[in-house]
Amino acid sequence: MPDAHSNFGYALVATAPAPALTGLSLSVAAGYGALFPAAPFNCTVFPPNVQPISTNAEIVRVTAVVGDVFTIIRAQESSTAM
Repeated sequence: MPDAHSNFGYALVATAPAPALTGLSLSVAAGYGALFPAAPFNCTVFPPNVQPISTNAEIVRVTAVVGDVFTIIRAQESSTAM
């Protein structure tokens, strides 16, 4: 079965993964977790106010969503942990 998806699913990261390059969870802005599909799914994480490209963005695999907290697997689809 293919992954669920969300058209225009978008949220600001409220709490980044810690440690930065190896942390396995992140929190999105309050209430925004509900805008995303049921896990599992992939999403792109990138800094604010930039276009995501391979040198400033990372694709993560979201394996669980609890409220606004995503459990993630880093560096998916040949991306690098940022």
